Amino acid sequence: MRLLHTAIKMSLVGVLASLVARFLSLDYWLTAGILAILSIHLTKKDSFVISIRRVVDSIFGIMLATLMFIAFGYNFVVFSVFVFIFAYASWVLKVNEGIVPALVLVTHLLIHGEFSFYLIGNELALLFISVGIALIFNLLYPTASEKELDNHVLSIDQLVRDHLFMLALLLKDPDYNEEYYRHYSMLDRKISDTIDIVELVDKDLLFHNDHSYLAYLHMRKEQSSYIRHMYQQALKIKKLHPFALQISDFTRELSGDIGIYNKAVYQLKKLDKLQEWYKESPLPETREEFEIRAALYQILNEIESLLMVKIDFHHQYPEFGNKHLVL
Repeated sequence: MRLLHTAIKMSLVGVLASLVARFLSLDYWLTAGILAILSIHLTKKDSFVISIRRVVDSIFGIMLATLMFIAFGYNFVVFSVFVFIFAYASWVLKVNEGIVPALVLVTHLLIHGEFSFYLIGNELALLFISVGIALIFNLLYPTASEKELDNHVLSIDQLVRDHLFMLALLLKDPDYNEEYYRHYSMLDRKISDTIDIVELVDKDLLFHNDHSYLAYLHMRKEQSSYIRHMYQQALKIKKLHPFALQISDFTRELSGDIGIYNKAVYQLKKLDKLQEWYKESPLPETREEFEIRAALYQILNEIESLLMVKIDFHHQYPEFGNKHLVL
């Protein structure tokens, strides 16, 4: 859908910029449409930043080319040297987004073959018309809203709940570990894909954007890595163990508390009690039991890390739940 809207914006700005340039009787008026199309990008933030760089670099290119043409003549050799100097300088100054538009405009100067204030003004007008119209379209064109981000947050939270719930089942049912891990892998891919979408949507929110949504999704992504480690430990357990039943119950309850509000502190206190009970339990008597309990203890450590990541997020964004989502 985002690609479709980008194509629509390209078509509209290309036509509109060309018509405006033609209405103003500018030479090479079709160039305005081409430059406007080049100024359309997937997100509003990218469009705004790149447009500024494009204008600065294009003006720099026109000025540099004019000085070189006046000093050494309007010919292809001078143009070739200009291209090298200009391209290198643009990359060094980190405004290389203007290289292509500037070269298009400078070719008009080369074709004209002599210095002309009118032609320079014409090229600057083409530049400002194209970039200006494209920027206005990028900023005003309706795109994603916070409501869409809310939906992505809810989707990710549900995936994390599913992760933990499936882990709880796996701890009670070690005989079918391959099926559970296959399900986990599918959910993990969905989380990564959703975060990629949110990174684009976040760039469309130019104003009053504290990037808390993006931070929230990256927090969930970090949590998913801890869940991955839990699954890896759970897959080592080939035999049902009484401790696994308790950890399974705790994990299932934890899955129900996954959400935007800070319930991690409460769950962390429960986890501390469970870990203390674990430490005070009699030592294992066989190697097999030792290995099982070692895997289970590592799962508890991963759960602790998972909860600490959520707590750290709420320290950074204490009003996230109340400010962004009304459930």
